Amino acid sequence: MKKRVMLYGCCALLSLLVLPAQAQFNIGKKLQNKVNQKVDQQINKTVDAAFEAPKKGATAGQATSETESEAATANTASGAEGEKMSVGTKYDFVAGDKVIFEDNLVGEENGEFPSRWDLKKGNAEVASFGGETVINLVETGTSIVPLVKRDKWVPETFTIEFDIFFDSDNPNVAYEIFLLEDTKNHNESLHGDFWYPIAIRANGVRFRDFGSESKELEAAGVKSKWRHVAIAFNKRSMKVYLDQYRLINIPNVKGTPTGFRIELDKRIEANTMVKNVMIAEGGKKLYDQVMADGKIVSYGIKFDVNKAFIKPESIGTLNSIVKLLQEQSALNFSVEGHTDSDGDDNTNMKLSQERAEAVKAYLVSQGITAERLSSKGWGEFKPLDKNTTAEAKSNNRRVEFVKL
Repeated sequence: MKKRVMLYGCCALLSLLVLPAQAQFNIGKKLQNKVNQKVDQQINKTVDAAFEAPKKGATAGQATSETESEAATANTASGAEGEKMSVGTKYDFVAGDKVIFEDNLVGEENGEFPSRWDLKKGNAEVASFGGETVINLVETGTSIVPLVKRDKWVPETFTIEFDIFFDSDNPNVAYEIFLLEDTKNHNESLHGDFWYPIAIRANGVRFRDFGSESKELEAAGVKSKWRHVAIAFNKRSMKVYLDQYRLINIPNVKGTPTGFRIELDKRIEANTMVKNVMIAEGGKKLYDQVMADGKIVSYGIKFDVNKAFIKPESIGTLNSIVKLLQEQSALNFSVEGHTDSDGDDNTNMKLSQERAEAVKAYLVSQGITAERLSSKGWGEFKPLDKNTTAEAKSNNRRVEFVKL
């Protein structure tokens, strides 16, 4: 079956909270930005279906591999039936428009070191948890970096997204994110403040003297949850989000990022895992894309695997499209879904159509008139990249907004 990133819509402000993969999301009740608009009953049903995850799915799981199976059993990110996610009012994250590294761990073997990463120190391995393949960071001090062939490969504008696991809110568990490959090679004039890590705990994020904890996340508590982390860097500004909350917003950071490294600091026994890592290069502003290319290519609209359920982290991208359409009243779009070439052709075509319809329904629910939008699924028949690498497939899995 084909692996896809299903569009989450909303909730992540710079703290690395992974949004429950199958938490229910009810647009009519939860969208704080929604004004009192009357939307056709069928559209409402489509929107609710797009944002409402299956009630039952992965429940309890254990990080296991052929060489290590000691991780404690814990509930996965899917959450209990009836659990709801709220929309963060400051969630403005929009993913970059060209994928330069992605690892969804397809084809990896349990117990082996993940093939698209390098180990700096410690112990990491592929494991199965809650029916998903993850990178299990076994011990404190474990440090991993993506296998990228060139030095200083991070562009001046980029986004990073990934999920990390917490089985408690104990402050003695932290994931440290460095934006250079090795601190031993730190160059003050080049890297500046990036000798320091972005430290992510269950309810908060810190970078040097910046950052905060989320009172909402603290109040909700943490018990066996994935948190979604998003980082946006633009030449010198940096924002960091944890689930639906933006916890860091620095307008001027000293230094230049040149890499990406995940390091683990844990002082208690705990499950510590990573999955769904994606790094994308930033691009033109949305209006500039439309004027230059006649369309917007988006990787920030994500879906559950093989479904048309929109993931919460998609809300920033979706709302940026809404804002553009509100500001440009003469602009109309064909919303078009695309998949990679994995899986059955007919299934891919149907899935891409359903995803395009779900995105259109969301835009309509936000006050964009249906007459300004159409929807079309192309399946795998219009690839942007004909290579078969993970990055090529990621670039082919996309939603496009084509000017009409």
